[in-house]
Amino acid sequence: MQTKTPQKISYLMTWSDYTGGVFKFALENQDEEARALCPSGYWLDDASDKNAALYDFIKEAYQLKTPIIVHANDSQDWDGMITKECKLMLAIGF
Repeated sequence: MQTKTPQKISYLMTWSDYTGGVFKFALENQDEEARALCPSGYWLDDASDKNAALYDFIKEAYQLKTPIIVHANDSQDWDGMITKECKLMLAIGF
């Protein structure tokens, strides 16, 4: 799935090492489809070097209030929470 319009990140969460470096974020005003598929936001494991760059991008977009479009896999929910999050695949800043 992908969000239809660029949105600002409303919050960004990260945990200590017990989650393997997972971070989670949500967008301010998701469109209806994104709310239905990913109601609690998006997640990714930044433990690998490949995902660390994407975490840095999300962190900077959050701090600078840069709107982004998100592409995510809605069939990959993070089992670390009881809510439904989608695995982040790509983020595009505007």
